Amino acid sequence: MTLEPDALGLEWRALYEQQLGLLALLLPQENDDCDSLRRQWVCHQVIIPGGARVEENALDLSAAPEPIAGVAGALGLLPDEYATYGRHAAKIELAALEERRELLDGRLVCVTAVTPTKAGEGKTTTAISLTDALGLLGKRPVLCLREPSLGPVFGIKGGGTGGGRAQVVPMESINLHFTGDIHAIAAANNLLAAMLEAHVLHGNPLGVDPISITWKRCVDMNDRALRQTVIGLGGRLNGLPRETGFDITAASEVMAVVAMARGVEDLRERLGAIT
Repeated sequence: MTLEPDALGLEWRALYEQQLGLLALLLPQENDDCDSLRRQWVCHQVIIPGGARVEENALDLSAAPEPIAGVAGALGLLPDEYATYGRHAAKIELAALEERRELLDGRLVCVTAVTPTKAGEGKTTTAISLTDALGLLGKRPVLCLREPSLGPVFGIKGGGTGGGRAQVVPMESINLHFTGDIHAIAAANNLLAAMLEAHVLHGNPLGVDPISITWKRCVDMNDRALRQTVIGLGGRLNGLPRETGFDITAASEVMAVVAMARGVEDLRERLGAIT
């Protein structure tokens, strides 16, 4: 994918002005900083040569991400409060949240329902640019984005790490597998489907009507040929033939359960309550 810098510059100027307006509402006493930030934005535009075509991943490839330990330390996290996945990613232990439950909450800014521009700036790009701006103002912002699904990544929508000069890195790692959570959710979802099929095949002691089964398998890919399928072909040992299909993993019930769970035990209980 390529971007037109001239058009992108105009779009980004408007977007940045919008973010500065939001900052002025959040931080009315710091308008001087907003004016300084506006002057810095004019300087940033010359970094992208006018009239040239810039590859979407050019900034990602040229970036030097800080080791995740440094990022965690800046957030006040102790080494035993997060588990690293390589040099540039980590998962925060839920215990770290419990340890800070009595601390004063920060401010929450939700970015949602944004219609993307022709250059592609939507919710993610807006959220990243707002976070960058708050950081330049000396705040300690933390950005929360949903993990990209491989379906949209390889579709017309593209990746979920922003674009232009508002990107999170490493782009390829985040867009492709990341910490493996989505694949683990797909495996759990499909394990339940396989267990149900095996139960029906081996005597069906619970008396499950195979035609009444609505549980679908899932795959983290937009593959329209799998939306409606017929399974169980090839003889009795392969199950009872019936119609079913695949959901994209992000839309599976297991994904919804994981999003709602408060911890491992709560997750186990919720998964066990699926009917």
